[in-house]
Amino acid sequence: MSHTAIVPDHATLRNYLLHHRLPLYYSKPVLAHIETYMAAATAKGFRGKVVDLAEHSECHRTTLGHFLAEGKWDESVLQTKVKTESLRQVMQASERTAEPLFVIHDDTIAQKSKPSSQAEAPIERTGFHHSHLLGKVVWGHQVQATVVGCADFSLVHSIDLYDKTKTHLDGTVYTKIDRVCDLAATLPTPSHGGYALVDSWFTCARVIDSYAAAGYHLIGALKTNRILYPQGIRISVQDFAAHIRKEDVRLVTVNGSSYWTYRYEGALNEIDNAVVLLCWPEQAFGESKALRAFLCTDVSLETETISAYYAKRWPIEIFFRQSKNNLGFDTYQVRSAKAFIRLWALLAFTHLYCTTGLEQPHSFGNGLRIVRKQVQQDRFRAIYECGRSGVPFHVVCEQFKLA
Repeated sequence: MSHTAIVPDHATLRNYLLHHRLPLYYSKPVLAHIETYMAAATAKGFRGKVVDLAEHSECHRTTLGHFLAEGKWDESVLQTKVKTESLRQVMQASERTAEPLFVIHDDTIAQKSKPSSQAEAPIERTGFHHSHLLGKVVWGHQVQATVVGCADFSLVHSIDLYDKTKTHLDGTVYTKIDRVCDLAATLPTPSHGGYALVDSWFTCARVIDSYAAAGYHLIGALKTNRILYPQGIRISVQDFAAHIRKEDVRLVTVNGSSYWTYRYEGALNEIDNAVVLLCWPEQAFGESKALRAFLCTDVSLETETISAYYAKRWPIEIFFRQSKNNLGFDTYQVRSAKAFIRLWALLAFTHLYCTTGLEQPHSFGNGLRIVRKQVQQDRFRAIYECGRSGVPFHVVCEQFKLA
């Protein structure tokens, strides 16, 4: 008796691919591999490795490895879909709520083991980078990401490798700031205001000017050695803070935490006029190590509003943590640059699916739980159909790679 192979039918995933018209760009085998990735990536224990994909596919892991490293398909289609859909969703949210649009930039390290000098095929484009999370220099890939949001709604917009070897036509290095400035030029004009939220690395005149040209203000962290000009006197933030007394500050509460805050408005180096907030935790006023400073180019905002808006930068940290914990963002082992850049494109598309591809918008955590249940149900339904069709148990085990 012959037995027809019965594989899980991930209809909901496939409908999402059809919704974005991916069959216009990709062949059926490529679409099948994308569907496999999304099913595998939403399973518990996914590490971004090819062997994890093979557990959810009829194909051998070498076929899936070839799909990532050498397959004839254009990952920029997925990247463009993510950018377009994320902006469409947050622009709609902004129109509906009359709230400003937020564009959040940050970078992270996908840490790897440093290869032996004798390694014949080390992972491409790795290098030494300083990890702020670990407080030391580590080996791996430095990744820049952008998240867009409105109100309490945020979506991944882009994931890009920071390559120190990339240069402009004139031979100068293409920096992280260059990438942020280039991205600013691609953004739509916000109907209800817009703000770029950045850490101290990107709080500079070039980024401010690029976002101003696009119709956005900037709110960013500020290093305490930056120079202010109160009453025309040149002084660093940290030295100026030493002259601030308790009666000069007021207590501001953001997300349940309180900070003593001093508001400065005036010139900085290369910036004609901006608001600078000097902040200390409620129990640490006057302590130099506890001092934090933030800049806002929109001088019309109240102090509390600036603090509340900057707190909306937190979703990008959550994106990094969730992607590393659940989507294999730093545990992949593919070696070619094309392969891991394609993995990041698939990761971003899967993240977007979990947040916007279901019946209603969800946080990534809730959406992931729903998708996991769907994928598990699809597998159990396939096993059930095998039983109804009289497929022997050993064939089922072989089909689901349990033999």
